[in-house]
Amino acid sequence: MQIKLLAVFAFVLCVLVYLLTRITMITAQSGNSYARQVLSQQSYDSQTIPYRRGEILDRNGIILAKSDRVYSLILDCREVNGDPDNINPTIDALAAVFELDAIKLRDIITNEKTAQSQYQVLKRKISEEERSVWLEYKNEQPDTNLSEEAQEAFLSERRHIRGVWFEEHYTRDYPYGRLASNVIGFSNDEDTGVVGIENYYNSLLNGTNGRIFGYLNQDSEYQKTTIDPEHGKTLVSTIDMNIQEILQTHIDAFEETYGTEESRGKGAANIGVVVMDPNSGEILGMASNSAFDLNDPQDMGELYTGAEIKAMSDEEYVEALNTMWRNFCVSDSFEPGSVVKPMTVASALECGATSDGAGFYCDGGEFITDTQINCDNIYGHGQETLEYAIVNSCNDALMQIGMKIGIKRFCAYQRLFGFGSPTGIDLPNETSGVLYNENTMHEVELATCTFGQGFTVSMIQEIAAFCTVINGGSYYQPHVIKQIRSASGQVEKTVEPLVLKQPISSQNSALLRRYLTTAVQKGTGRKSQVPGYLTGGKTGTAEKIDMTTGRRASGKYLVSFIGACPMDDPQVVIYVVVDEPNAEKQDSSTFAQGIAKQIFTELLPYMNIFPDDPEELAQAQAEAAAEAARIAAEEEAARQAAEEE
Repeated sequence: MQIKLLAVFAFVLCVLVYLLTRITMITAQSGNSYARQVLSQQSYDSQTIPYRRGEILDRNGIILAKSDRVYSLILDCREVNGDPDNINPTIDALAAVFELDAIKLRDIITNEKTAQSQYQVLKRKISEEERSVWLEYKNEQPDTNLSEEAQEAFLSERRHIRGVWFEEHYTRDYPYGRLASNVIGFSNDEDTGVVGIENYYNSLLNGTNGRIFGYLNQDSEYQKTTIDPEHGKTLVSTIDMNIQEILQTHIDAFEETYGTEESRGKGAANIGVVVMDPNSGEILGMASNSAFDLNDPQDMGELYTGAEIKAMSDEEYVEALNTMWRNFCVSDSFEPGSVVKPMTVASALECGATSDGAGFYCDGGEFITDTQINCDNIYGHGQETLEYAIVNSCNDALMQIGMKIGIKRFCAYQRLFGFGSPTGIDLPNETSGVLYNENTMHEVELATCTFGQGFTVSMIQEIAAFCTVINGGSYYQPHVIKQIRSASGQVEKTVEPLVLKQPISSQNSALLRRYLTTAVQKGTGRKSQVPGYLTGGKTGTAEKIDMTTGRRASGKYLVSFIGACPMDDPQVVIYVVVDEPNAEKQDSSTFAQGIAKQIFTELLPYMNIFPDDPEELAQAQAEAAAEAARIAAEEEAARQAAEEE
């Protein structure tokens, strides 16, 4: 047995000697080669360089959205604990520069759960200035007036500040807060656009991260390589922030006038305003009364109390946020009312169902099959021309025109004017609206659709169709981006105006411009008239259906006005919708006309659209100044009387 054990031991010893000899030979012959292979697979200072999300600008170059470089303060507890002398200097430095709690820092460093952690986030959104203060502190040199011993102690303390580093990233900033919020939208912490332009153009705004990494070259020398990040594109929008501010100012003024505590300060359930260039499809402004702070998009404090927010379920909370973020001008559809009458008349002219100068008799309504459908004037407008069917907004005449067009042609022209399908505007969540088709539309439906009830449209569909009617007959695709630039500012693409179709002729468009001008001068749109300017437009009043009964006797209305200026060569179109104005009597388009007039009054001079009658404008301005002086005098007299009392 001893001989066998000795033999086994000798054999194993020989094998080990052989292996050691072989390893020594391999090391001598190919050691450097294998070392390079092993070391090259290790990571040396591998670090991600984040890309910068692209900027969004208005048409004049004003920054609407940008990404600012910030840092997160990271603590490597393992490195700090590598030498007990590191702990106090590191804690003291962090507490001094970043005003962090020294007790909490010590707990993070010494706690069993985190003592070996290499990634503890101490503070977020540190600016470049704050980071510079830290670097200056860490690299600070001792006062030369100190003794050598004191200087060495100072330097030793700085050398023992270990385990602190900064992680670079970007944070999104919106300089104008709530202005144009529904159009611009916002992105989350993951650089994903949630709504608006930020969402629709997310892939262009995002870039590609860069990277810093080390490796060993063929001589086993350490080298570092940097791959620069590819930053996101810059988008130049069609929005003019000066126009946007005009829109939001007058929406907010309406809210202040008609808002109550019961309505949570809202002057209407929804208010939307769109300003569009009829000759290009560019959206110059788009605003609503659901604006929110882009820098704090989850703040619903203006809409709900803290108790109401806490009482919401997760589903209710998400729904409330989505409602606030929703772009009423693009994502909501409604029965438009009489603002579609210009399209009905244009369709009739184009297909030959009627002609300029044709006469119609309004006796207060029409009896269609088994249904009596009344005109707004139940006593009737009497005999009127095609022009005055628009001027008086006569439902009776429009129903007669609809009968002449016929169901098949009426449905075809609705589609030609873009109703029933998305316009293709470059904003997310566009609605299509709901139309009848040739199979589902009958005589009664045809009659009501001629004056804007029985089908639904969005604001962007209506304004695109109206622009077609007054610009010579060209249907332009609406859009909110006019240029795409590289991160360095070079133009990569310019979005040219895109004509999708030609629903009507320029001759019929000229007739409609004349009719709409008369409608403002003598008809239902008189309250929108701007002194000194030749404007034209159409009012709309749509009685809403009571969803519980399915009937229209709800007492709730959506009122609107759409208009253009100057009517001899339209340069701008405004569409205003006031949904359920906060008033006892809602069925008055003057709510929308008033907003439109106020916007036009500021907008036209800004756009260098000159008055057709400067004397009339000067007189109106003088009267306005006199009225303002009178009101100021009355207020001053009231103040003095109060002081005397």
